[in-house]
Amino acid sequence: MSMITPPGASAASAQTPVLTVAAQSRWPCNGVAVAPDGTMFLGLPRFPGHTETPSLVRVEQDGALSPFPGGAWNAWRQGGDGREAFVMVNAVHVFNDGTLWVVDQGAVGESAVPGGHKIVRLDPRTGAVLAVIRFGDDILPDGATMNDLRLHDHMLYVTDSGLGGLIVHDLGANRTLRRLSGHPLLRRPADAAQKGHGARLLADAAGRRPAVASDMIELDADGAWLYWATPTGPLRRIATTLLTDESLTDAELAAAIQTIAEIPTIGGTAMDTLGNLYLSDAETRRIAVLTPQGRMLTLVQDDRLASPDAICIDGQRRLCVPASQLENLASNNGGDDRMRAPWQVLCLPLPGELAGVRLGDAVTGRSPPRGLSDIHGIEHVAMTVPDMEAAIRFLQDAFGATLLYRHLKLTDEPLTAADVGRINGLPKTATMRGACLMRLGNGANIELFQLTGVDRTQAAGINDVGLNHVSMVVDDITLATERFAAAGGTLLEGPHDLGLNETGAGNQLWFGRMPWGTWVEFMTLRSPFRYDAGATQERRLPARG
Repeated sequence: MSMITPPGASAASAQTPVLTVAAQSRWPCNGVAVAPDGTMFLGLPRFPGHTETPSLVRVEQDGALSPFPGGAWNAWRQGGDGREAFVMVNAVHVFNDGTLWVVDQGAVGESAVPGGHKIVRLDPRTGAVLAVIRFGDDILPDGATMNDLRLHDHMLYVTDSGLGGLIVHDLGANRTLRRLSGHPLLRRPADAAQKGHGARLLADAAGRRPAVASDMIELDADGAWLYWATPTGPLRRIATTLLTDESLTDAELAAAIQTIAEIPTIGGTAMDTLGNLYLSDAETRRIAVLTPQGRMLTLVQDDRLASPDAICIDGQRRLCVPASQLENLASNNGGDDRMRAPWQVLCLPLPGELAGVRLGDAVTGRSPPRGLSDIHGIEHVAMTVPDMEAAIRFLQDAFGATLLYRHLKLTDEPLTAADVGRINGLPKTATMRGACLMRLGNGANIELFQLTGVDRTQAAGINDVGLNHVSMVVDDITLATERFAAAGGTLLEGPHDLGLNETGAGNQLWFGRMPWGTWVEFMTLRSPFRYDAGATQERRLPARG
């Protein structure tokens, strides 16, 4: 069996599929993301001379492009409000959470739009806007420009390609750090020049060359190392644990930066679960693979890859890359704009190996499984209460819990064993009247059920088989228990010092009961625990918000 390669295209080996056109756009395109169901989304930046664009589109099954999510978000015009509209989309991604993340630089050329600089998170199925993240002047000072982002669990990392710098945002704690701001290792080296095809130097009509700072960003599969590069290189990395350590100065962080490789001018990157880095090589119009051992391999080379940009590896191990033609933009081509429609997104299925090197799966933002099961921890606990609405109010008043949703309202038709018994064990003697989910701080969520026909009216205690209490970590045990009692809870004597392996200054507990009888333990933890010999992990504690 022979494989036919289009003119101008070359494959890495006889088994390597060639690039095929997955989508075409009449607007400039520099980003692609693929949802878990295979739906493709394109990021359409707004450049001087190319300002008419819907900014973000969904690729329909027939290849048509639909503005996404629709309405005002895709209808921004010069002079308009940028707070709830896309101004300058520069990056689009889908991570393990299955949602669509969009980086809006909020400026056209050098003209910033008030409220336009933001990160938007969308439901790729419905278009619902799930979150809009904006940072203050302390995180985005004058001249800063968010470029790209990566996610690992609850940690969001963003590059600043304006001043140079890394932004670290804890989604759970809503805490943000700006690191290595303006540091030379985050900026284009003084002797480096951004190049296009054939190593042509990019410059505008006045001869000014691009000076893009930290641009491309990747995280390894474990979220342990953050990689970045300017378009000219080199490729560098730093341990993420250092970035989140607020006790370290920028000078100390800079001393820990590792230079990985010198690279050609690139437009985008991706990383797989085996540590291979994929580079969009703008000088030779190829996708290169930098292995963990430092080998630089060619996955595919194709003349259609005019300024290959941000690479996406989807859940089916398909590599997709837009040919952005940025080298032909007037500001990169001596003032002569030679960008031409259509802009193509090209894809190929990743082979299992390349030149004897195994290629992995997409890095999704969650560590890959390392055994027979992939257990991450307790996501929620559930309890049956006599009055769901009263329980909601108690949890709000006693603990500051927030109601996320009522998935079975008290006004809905009750569910019976015929409806859900085979799913959750509801007996024929009972009916489910209500159900809701609440969030309590940075620990497990709480699900509440209200039933009729319950077997017992008293919650389980320590003398009952099964789960018998929940524990809350608090900063001030006196204030927390006072609030609990004021909301209607009942306290035992306390507080008491913890003992045995948990003995330590400031380690205390205090037990109480919720109005429906569920036991709760309040804990303050100021000193470390003593672990048994051979213990390989430490006790997990909720993140401080």
